[in-house]
Amino acid sequence: MTTVTGIPGDRLAQSANHRFDDNGRKARYGVAYLQSLCAHAGVDFKEGSLDSDNLAVDATIEYPRMPVRVQIKCTSKYKVGNGNMTLELKPEWVAKWAESDTTVFVVVVKVPADIPSWLEHDPSFTRHRTVAFGQRFNASIHTKSMKFTASDKITSETVYDWRDLAYAIADGATL
Repeated sequence: MTTVTGIPGDRLAQSANHRFDDNGRKARYGVAYLQSLCAHAGVDFKEGSLDSDNLAVDATIEYPRMPVRVQIKCTSKYKVGNGNMTLELKPEWVAKWAESDTTVFVVVVKVPADIPSWLEHDPSFTRHRTVAFGQRFNASIHTKSMKFTASDKITSETVYDWRDLAYAIADGATL
């Protein structure tokens, strides 16, 4: 193993790009995790420009009839269990999401604090040691925070649920 001066020998504990910090790694991983669920469901996932945050969303899931917007937060701060997790919302996010002409989902991807343990590599598989939670943003309820519980856990099925909700809204349902 080759080490760079000033960087510890544990390769996975450090970014392969020394200019990319741990928060940047979390942000990229959160987006990649949701993108992998969309790929599994066979739906396009379009990430927004990294330097433009004018809608306070990270990506759009492009369903054939109606897209949805997604804001993704990745953290190792919360413990996952039977309890819940609260995400504090910035007023500017709330304002931008409330203006959206299409559904906005907020996703929190939870990773272990120890970066090398985010993935488990076995000779026959690679496992994400990750869990994610998501909810549809509702401007009348989510004014300062969003509370996520076990019922908000995201699975591959969630991508289909979001499509069905988007289509129901496109068909005029008030949800």
